[in-house]
Amino acid sequence: MTLPQKFDQLSMGSLAQEGFRLCPSESGSAVMDIFKNHPDTHHICIINGRNIPVGVVERQRFLSLMSSPFSYALYHKRPVTLLMDDNPLTVEARTPILDFTKEILNNKISDINKSFIITHNQSYVGTATPFDLMRMSYIHSNHISDTLQNRTQTLHETLHKIQTATHSINAESRNLKDESENLSERNKIQNQHLVESDQRIKSTIQKTEDQNIKMEQSRNYIEHASVNIKDSCIKINDTIDKFKKISEASEDIGKILNIMKSISAQINILGINATIEAAKAGSYGAGFGVVAQEIRNLSHKTSEALQRTKTLIAYSQDAISTCSDSMNDNSQTLAGIIHHVEKIAQSFKEFEETALAQKEEIHQLHQIMQKLNVSTAKNNETVHNTNAICDNLFINVSELAQITTNMNSLPAHYNLQ
Repeated sequence: MTLPQKFDQLSMGSLAQEGFRLCPSESGSAVMDIFKNHPDTHHICIINGRNIPVGVVERQRFLSLMSSPFSYALYHKRPVTLLMDDNPLTVEARTPILDFTKEILNNKISDINKSFIITHNQSYVGTATPFDLMRMSYIHSNHISDTLQNRTQTLHETLHKIQTATHSINAESRNLKDESENLSERNKIQNQHLVESDQRIKSTIQKTEDQNIKMEQSRNYIEHASVNIKDSCIKINDTIDKFKKISEASEDIGKILNIMKSISAQINILGINATIEAAKAGSYGAGFGVVAQEIRNLSHKTSEALQRTKTLIAYSQDAISTCSDSMNDNSQTLAGIIHHVEKIAQSFKEFEETALAQKEEIHQLHQIMQKLNVSTAKNNETVHNTNAICDNLFINVSELAQITTNMNSLPAHYNLQ
Protein backbone atom coordinates (compact mmCIF):
# COMPACT_ATOMS: atom_id res chain seq x y z
CA MET A 1 0.00 0.00 0.00
CA THR A 2 1.35 3.45 -0.96
CA LEU A 3 1.47 5.95 1.86
CA PRO A 4 -0.38 9.24 1.34
CA GLN A 5 1.92 12.07 0.34
CA LYS A 6 0.49 14.29 3.04
CA PHE A 7 2.33 12.35 5.74
CA ASP A 8 5.47 14.35 6.46
CA GLN A 9 8.74 13.10 7.93
CA LEU A 10 7.75 13.94 11.50
CA SER A 11 4.38 12.14 11.55
CA MET A 12 3.71 8.53 12.46
CA GLY A 13 2.75 7.80 8.87
CA SER A 14 6.44 8.03 7.93
CA LEU A 15 7.12 4.92 10.11
CA ALA A 16 4.43 2.77 8.54
CA GLN A 17 5.55 -0.58 7.03
CA GLU A 18 3.08 -2.90 5.33
CA GLY A 19 4.27 -6.14 6.95
CA PHE A 20 2.18 -9.35 6.95
CA ARG A 21 -1.59 -9.25 7.21
CA LEU A 22 -4.16 -11.98 7.81
CA CYS A 23 -7.92 -12.15 7.73
CA PRO A 24 -9.75 -12.96 10.97
CA SER A 25 -10.81 -16.30 9.41
CA GLU A 26 -7.22 -17.53 8.94
CA SER A 27 -5.99 -20.37 11.20
CA GLY A 28 -3.09 -20.54 13.61
CA SER A 29 -1.09 -22.67 11.16
CA ALA A 30 -0.90 -19.66 8.79
CA VAL A 31 0.60 -17.65 11.60
CA MET A 32 3.09 -20.44 12.36
CA ASP A 33 4.16 -20.61 8.74
CA ILE A 34 4.82 -16.86 8.57
CA PHE A 35 6.85 -16.77 11.75
CA LYS A 36 8.75 -19.94 10.74
CA ASN A 37 9.63 -18.76 7.25
CA HIS A 38 10.28 -15.12 8.25
CA PRO A 39 12.31 -15.02 11.47
CA ASP A 40 12.62 -11.23 11.33
CA THR A 41 8.84 -10.76 11.47
CA HIS A 42 7.77 -9.73 14.96
CA HIS A 43 4.03 -9.26 14.47
CA ILE A 44 1.17 -9.96 12.11
CA CYS A 45 -1.75 -7.58 11.74
CA ILE A 46 -5.28 -9.02 11.50
CA ILE A 47 -7.39 -6.95 9.05
CA ASN A 48 -11.12 -7.40 8.39
CA GLY A 49 -12.83 -7.02 5.04
CA ARG A 50 -13.19 -3.23 5.40
CA ASN A 51 -9.40 -2.82 5.81
CA ILE A 52 -9.82 -2.03 9.48
CA PRO A 53 -7.34 -3.65 11.91
CA VAL A 54 -9.02 -5.76 14.60
CA GLY A 55 -5.93 -7.19 16.32
CA VAL A 56 -2.28 -8.16 16.18
CA VAL A 57 -0.37 -11.39 16.82
CA GLU A 58 2.94 -10.87 18.62
CA ARG A 59 5.73 -13.33 17.73
CA GLN A 60 7.04 -13.77 21.27
CA ARG A 61 3.62 -14.23 22.78
CA PHE A 62 2.56 -16.64 20.01
CA LEU A 63 5.70 -18.83 20.38
CA SER A 64 5.33 -18.88 24.15
CA LEU A 65 1.76 -20.05 23.77
CA MET A 66 2.66 -22.74 21.24
CA SER A 67 5.51 -24.10 23.35
CA SER A 68 3.12 -25.41 25.99
CA PRO A 69 1.87 -29.06 25.69
CA PHE A 70 -0.97 -29.67 23.25
CA SER A 71 -1.12 -25.98 22.28
CA TYR A 72 -0.19 -26.53 18.69
CA ALA A 73 -2.73 -29.30 18.32
CA LEU A 74 -5.28 -27.04 19.94
CA TYR A 75 -4.72 -23.83 17.96
CA HIS A 76 -3.18 -24.66 14.62
CA LYS A 77 -6.58 -25.17 13.02
CA ARG A 78 -8.48 -22.66 15.11
CA PRO A 79 -9.20 -19.04 13.94
CA VAL A 80 -6.41 -16.57 14.44
CA THR A 81 -8.75 -14.40 16.47
CA LEU A 82 -8.14 -16.75 19.42
CA LEU A 83 -4.40 -16.00 19.26
CA MET A 84 -4.41 -12.26 18.59
CA ASP A 85 -4.35 -9.30 20.92
CA ASP A 86 -7.72 -7.70 20.28
CA ASN A 87 -6.69 -4.43 21.93
CA PRO A 88 -3.56 -3.46 19.99
CA LEU A 89 -1.85 -0.07 20.08
CA THR A 90 -3.15 2.06 17.20
CA VAL A 91 -2.19 5.55 16.17
CA GLU A 92 -3.41 7.98 13.51
CA ALA A 93 -0.87 8.39 10.70
CA ARG A 94 -0.89 12.22 10.99
CA THR A 95 0.00 12.13 14.71
CA PRO A 96 3.40 13.74 15.35
CA ILE A 97 6.05 11.25 16.43
CA LEU A 98 6.93 13.29 19.53
CA ASP A 99 3.32 13.31 20.71
CA PHE A 100 3.00 9.54 20.32
CA THR A 101 6.34 8.99 22.04
CA LYS A 102 5.20 11.07 25.00
CA GLU A 103 1.96 9.09 25.14
CA ILE A 104 3.82 5.75 25.10
CA LEU A 105 6.21 6.88 27.81
CA ASN A 106 3.30 7.94 29.99
CA ASN A 107 1.56 4.54 29.61
CA LYS A 108 2.43 1.30 31.41
CA ILE A 109 5.82 -0.30 30.75
CA SER A 110 4.40 -3.29 28.88
CA ASP A 111 3.18 -0.99 26.07
CA ILE A 112 6.77 -0.03 25.27
CA ASN A 113 7.52 -3.54 23.97
CA LYS A 114 4.41 -3.79 21.83
CA SER A 115 4.25 -3.21 18.13
CA PHE A 116 1.63 -0.68 17.01
CA ILE A 117 -0.67 -0.27 14.07
CA ILE A 118 -0.79 2.95 12.03
CA THR A 119 -4.17 3.89 10.57
CA HIS A 120 -5.60 6.70 8.55
CA ASN A 121 -9.28 7.42 9.08
CA GLN A 122 -9.42 3.98 10.84
CA SER A 123 -8.10 2.24 7.70
CA TYR A 124 -4.91 0.21 7.87
CA VAL A 125 -1.76 2.01 6.70
CA GLY A 126 1.00 -0.14 8.16
CA THR A 127 2.76 -1.25 11.30
CA ALA A 128 5.84 -0.18 13.23
CA THR A 129 7.92 -1.47 16.09
CA PRO A 130 9.23 0.31 19.17
CA PHE A 131 12.66 0.08 17.55
CA ASP A 132 11.34 2.03 14.57
CA LEU A 133 9.96 4.60 16.97
CA MET A 134 13.26 4.79 18.87
CA ARG A 135 15.23 5.06 15.63
CA MET A 136 13.03 7.88 14.34
CA SER A 137 13.15 9.57 17.75
CA TYR A 138 16.94 9.33 17.62
CA ILE A 139 17.00 10.84 14.13
CA HIS A 140 14.59 13.55 15.22
CA SER A 141 16.68 14.19 18.35
CA ASN A 142 19.77 14.59 16.18
CA HIS A 143 17.82 16.95 13.96
CA ILE A 144 16.78 18.92 17.02
CA SER A 145 20.35 18.91 18.29
CA ASP A 146 21.65 20.17 14.94
CA THR A 147 18.91 22.74 14.81
CA LEU A 148 19.66 23.91 18.34
CA GLN A 149 23.36 24.04 17.52
CA ASN A 150 22.67 26.08 14.40
CA ARG A 151 20.34 28.30 16.35
CA THR A 152 22.89 28.73 19.10
CA GLN A 153 25.57 29.63 16.55
CA THR A 154 23.21 32.01 14.78
CA LEU A 155 22.13 33.50 18.10
CA HIS A 156 25.76 33.88 19.15
CA GLU A 157 26.63 35.64 15.91
CA THR A 158 23.51 37.77 16.23
CA LEU A 159 24.34 38.71 19.80
CA HIS A 160 27.90 39.53 18.71
CA LYS A 161 26.50 41.79 15.98
CA ILE A 162 24.11 43.36 18.48
CA GLN A 163 26.97 43.91 20.90
CA THR A 164 29.11 45.47 18.18
CA ALA A 165 26.22 47.64 17.01
CA THR A 166 25.49 48.61 20.61
CA HIS A 167 29.10 49.65 21.20
CA SER A 168 29.02 51.64 17.98
CA ILE A 169 25.75 53.27 19.00
CA ASN A 170 27.17 54.09 22.43
CA ALA A 171 30.29 55.61 20.89
CA GLU A 172 28.22 57.61 18.40
CA SER A 173 25.91 58.64 21.22
CA ARG A 174 28.86 59.95 23.22
CA ASN A 175 30.08 61.82 20.15
CA LEU A 176 26.59 63.18 19.64
CA LYS A 177 26.47 64.24 23.27
CA ASP A 178 29.83 66.03 22.95
CA GLU A 179 28.71 67.75 19.75
CA SER A 180 25.44 68.71 21.41
CA GLU A 181 27.30 70.20 24.37
CA ASN A 182 29.53 72.16 21.99
CA LEU A 183 26.47 73.32 20.11
CA SER A 184 24.81 74.33 23.38
CA GLU A 185 27.88 76.35 24.44
CA ARG A 186 28.05 78.04 21.04
CA ASN A 187 24.36 78.81 21.26
CA LYS A 188 24.92 80.49 24.63
CA ILE A 189 27.72 82.63 23.17
CA GLN A 190 25.54 83.38 20.17
CA ASN A 191 22.67 84.39 22.45
CA GLN A 192 25.02 86.73 24.34
CA HIS A 193 26.10 88.26 21.04
CA LEU A 194 22.49 88.63 20.02
CA VAL A 195 21.60 90.31 23.33
CA GLU A 196 24.54 92.68 22.95
CA SER A 197 23.54 93.38 19.36
CA ASP A 198 19.99 94.06 20.46
CA GLN A 199 21.15 96.52 23.10
CA ARG A 200 23.40 98.31 20.64
CA ILE A 201 20.65 98.44 18.06
CA LYS A 202 18.27 99.88 20.66
CA SER A 203 20.89 102.48 21.58
CA THR A 204 21.34 103.35 17.90
CA ILE A 205 17.59 103.67 17.49
CA GLN A 206 17.37 105.98 20.51
CA LYS A 207 20.20 108.12 19.17
CA THR A 208 18.51 108.21 15.81
CA GLU A 209 15.30 109.38 17.45
CA ASP A 210 17.20 112.10 19.32
CA GLN A 211 18.85 113.05 16.06
CA ASN A 212 15.45 113.29 14.41
CA ILE A 213 14.28 115.59 17.21
CA LYS A 214 17.33 117.81 16.72
CA MET A 215 16.77 117.83 13.00
CA GLU A 216 13.19 118.89 13.63
CA GLN A 217 14.42 121.72 15.85
CA SER A 218 16.92 122.71 13.16
CA ARG A 219 14.13 122.73 10.62
CA ASN A 220 12.09 125.01 12.89
CA TYR A 221 15.10 127.28 13.31
CA ILE A 222 15.55 127.43 9.57
CA GLU A 223 11.87 128.18 9.02
CA HIS A 224 12.01 130.96 11.61
CA ALA A 225 15.18 132.35 10.02
CA SER A 226 13.50 132.22 6.63
CA VAL A 227 10.56 134.25 7.97
CA ASN A 228 12.96 136.79 9.49
CA ILE A 229 14.90 137.02 6.26
CA LYS A 230 11.67 137.66 4.36
CA ASP A 231 10.76 140.39 6.83
CA SER A 232 14.24 141.87 6.44
CA CYS A 233 13.86 141.80 2.69
CA ILE A 234 10.55 143.64 2.91
CA LYS A 235 12.06 146.26 5.23
CA ILE A 236 15.09 146.64 2.99
CA ASN A 237 12.79 147.15 0.01
CA ASP A 238 10.92 149.81 1.96
CA THR A 239 14.24 151.46 2.80
CA ILE A 240 15.21 151.41 -0.85
CA ASP A 241 11.92 153.08 -1.77
CA LYS A 242 12.48 155.75 0.85
CA PHE A 243 15.99 156.31 -0.36
CA LYS A 244 14.58 156.73 -3.86
CA LYS A 245 12.23 159.38 -2.55
CA ILE A 246 15.15 161.03 -0.74
CA SER A 247 17.02 161.00 -4.03
CA GLU A 248 14.08 162.60 -5.78
CA ALA A 249 13.83 165.19 -3.01
CA SER A 250 17.51 165.92 -3.36
CA GLU A 251 17.03 166.49 -7.06
CA ASP A 252 14.24 168.94 -6.27
CA ILE A 253 16.48 170.69 -3.74
CA GLY A 254 19.13 170.96 -6.44
CA LYS A 255 16.66 172.55 -8.79
CA ILE A 256 15.55 174.97 -6.08
CA LEU A 257 19.11 175.86 -5.32
CA ASN A 258 19.65 176.57 -9.00
CA ILE A 259 16.62 178.84 -9.00
CA MET A 260 17.89 180.56 -5.88
CA LYS A 261 21.25 180.98 -7.59
CA SER A 262 19.59 182.49 -10.58
CA ILE A 263 17.48 184.73 -8.39
CA SER A 264 20.53 185.72 -6.45
CA ALA A 265 22.25 186.67 -9.69
CA GLN A 266 19.31 188.70 -10.88
CA ILE A 267 19.06 190.43 -7.53
CA ASN A 268 22.70 191.20 -7.81
CA ILE A 269 22.22 192.73 -11.29
CA LEU A 270 19.14 194.60 -10.13
CA GLY A 271 21.07 195.92 -7.19
CA ILE A 272 23.74 197.16 -9.54
CA ASN A 273 21.17 198.73 -11.82
CA ALA A 274 19.33 200.27 -8.92
CA THR A 275 22.57 201.73 -7.72
CA ILE A 276 23.27 203.20 -11.12
CA GLU A 277 19.81 204.57 -11.47
CA ALA A 278 19.81 205.94 -8.08
CA ALA A 279 23.06 207.65 -8.81
CA LYS A 280 21.68 209.23 -11.92
CA ALA A 281 18.33 210.32 -10.62
CA GLY A 282 19.12 210.95 -7.22
CA SER A 283 16.01 211.10 -5.15
CA TYR A 284 13.88 211.63 -8.19
CA GLY A 285 14.59 208.49 -10.07
CA ALA A 286 11.44 206.78 -11.19
CA GLY A 287 13.24 203.62 -12.18
CA PHE A 288 14.21 202.90 -8.67
CA GLY A 289 10.63 202.04 -7.81
CA VAL A 290 10.51 199.49 -10.61
CA VAL A 291 13.71 197.91 -9.43
CA ALA A 292 12.43 197.91 -5.91
CA GLN A 293 9.32 196.09 -7.07
CA GLU A 294 11.38 193.43 -8.85
CA ILE A 295 13.44 193.02 -5.80
CA ARG A 296 10.31 192.43 -3.77
CA ASN A 297 9.10 189.85 -6.26
CA LEU A 298 12.38 188.08 -6.20
CA SER A 299 12.36 188.20 -2.45
CA HIS A 300 8.91 186.63 -2.45
CA LYS A 301 10.09 183.88 -4.78
CA THR A 302 13.10 183.35 -2.61
CA SER A 303 10.88 183.06 0.45
CA GLU A 304 8.70 180.47 -1.27
CA ALA A 305 11.74 178.56 -2.44
CA LEU A 306 13.16 178.58 1.04
CA GLN A 307 9.90 177.36 2.49
CA ARG A 308 9.77 174.59 -0.03
CA THR A 309 13.37 173.74 0.74
CA LYS A 310 12.55 173.62 4.43
CA THR A 311 9.69 171.26 3.74
CA LEU A 312 11.88 169.01 1.64
CA ILE A 313 14.57 169.02 4.26
CA ALA A 314 12.04 168.08 6.94
CA TYR A 315 10.77 165.27 4.76
CA SER A 316 14.32 164.15 4.15
CA GLN A 317 15.01 164.15 7.85
CA ASP A 318 11.88 162.20 8.52
CA ALA A 319 12.74 159.72 5.79
CA ILE A 320 16.28 159.40 7.09
CA SER A 321 14.95 158.79 10.60
CA THR A 322 12.58 156.17 9.29
CA CYS A 323 15.39 154.55 7.34
CA SER A 324 17.55 154.61 10.45
CA ASP A 325 14.83 152.88 12.44
CA SER A 326 14.31 150.38 9.64
CA MET A 327 18.01 149.69 9.47
CA ASN A 328 18.05 149.15 13.25
CA ASP A 329 15.21 146.71 12.90
CA ASN A 330 17.09 145.02 10.10
CA SER A 331 20.17 144.89 12.26
CA GLN A 332 18.21 143.21 15.08
CA THR A 333 16.59 140.85 12.61
CA LEU A 334 19.95 139.96 11.15
CA ALA A 335 21.27 139.43 14.68
CA GLY A 336 18.37 137.01 15.28
CA ILE A 337 19.17 135.30 12.00
CA ILE A 338 22.81 135.00 13.03
CA HIS A 339 21.71 133.56 16.38
CA HIS A 340 19.50 130.97 14.63
CA VAL A 341 22.25 130.16 12.18
CA GLU A 342 24.61 129.60 15.11
CA LYS A 343 22.07 127.25 16.64
CA ILE A 344 21.76 125.49 13.30
CA ALA A 345 25.53 125.20 13.13
CA GLN A 346 25.58 123.82 16.66
CA SER A 347 22.80 121.36 15.77
CA PHE A 348 24.68 120.21 12.71
CA LYS A 349 27.83 119.86 14.80
CA GLU A 350 25.93 117.70 17.24
CA PHE A 351 24.50 115.84 14.27
CA GLU A 352 28.02 115.21 13.01
CA GLU A 353 29.11 113.95 16.43
CA THR A 354 26.05 111.74 16.60
CA ALA A 355 26.77 110.46 13.11
CA LEU A 356 30.33 109.62 14.12
CA ALA A 357 29.10 107.87 17.24
CA GLN A 358 26.50 106.07 15.17
CA LYS A 359 29.21 105.04 12.72
CA GLU A 360 31.25 103.61 15.60
CA GLU A 361 28.17 101.81 16.93
CA ILE A 362 27.48 100.35 13.51
CA HIS A 363 31.13 99.28 13.24
CA GLN A 364 30.92 97.53 16.60
CA LEU A 365 27.64 95.98 15.52
CA HIS A 366 29.35 94.78 12.36
CA GLN A 367 32.09 93.16 14.43
CA ILE A 368 29.46 91.47 16.57
CA MET A 369 27.70 90.25 13.46
CA GLN A 370 31.00 88.86 12.20
CA LYS A 371 31.43 86.99 15.47
CA LEU A 372 27.86 85.80 15.10
CA ASN A 373 28.59 84.62 11.57
CA VAL A 374 31.65 82.71 12.77
CA SER A 375 29.60 81.15 15.55
CA THR A 376 26.85 80.31 13.08
CA ALA A 377 29.40 78.69 10.77
CA LYS A 378 30.68 76.58 13.66
CA ASN A 379 27.09 75.69 14.53
CA ASN A 380 26.53 74.66 10.94
CA GLU A 381 29.63 72.49 11.10
CA THR A 382 28.36 70.98 14.33
CA VAL A 383 24.99 70.35 12.78
CA HIS A 384 26.73 68.72 9.82
CA ASN A 385 28.72 66.48 12.15
CA THR A 386 25.56 65.73 14.09
CA ASN A 387 23.79 64.79 10.90
CA ALA A 388 26.65 62.47 9.96
CA ILE A 389 26.50 60.90 13.40
CA CYS A 390 22.74 60.55 13.09
CA ASP A 391 23.24 58.86 9.72
CA ASN A 392 25.65 56.39 11.29
CA LEU A 393 23.22 55.84 14.14
CA PHE A 394 20.45 55.30 11.63
CA ILE A 395 22.54 52.70 9.78
CA ASN A 396 23.44 50.93 13.01
CA VAL A 397 19.85 51.03 14.22
CA SER A 398 18.71 49.70 10.84
CA GLU A 399 21.21 46.85 11.11
CA LEU A 400 20.07 46.20 14.66
CA ALA A 401 16.46 46.21 13.51
CA GLN A 402 17.33 43.77 10.72
CA ILE A 403 19.15 41.55 13.20
CA THR A 404 16.16 41.68 15.52
CA THR A 405 13.91 40.77 12.60
CA ASN A 406 16.17 37.83 11.82
CA MET A 407 16.00 36.74 15.45
CA ASN A 408 12.23 36.99 15.41
CA SER A 409 12.13 34.92 12.22
CA LEU A 410 14.31 32.10 13.60
CA PRO A 411 11.36 29.98 14.89
CA ALA A 412 9.86 30.12 11.42
CA HIS A 413 13.04 28.68 9.92
CA TYR A 414 13.41 25.86 12.41
CA ASN A 415 10.41 23.82 13.46
CA LEU A 416 11.43 21.84 16.51
CA GLN A 417 8.18 19.95 16.58
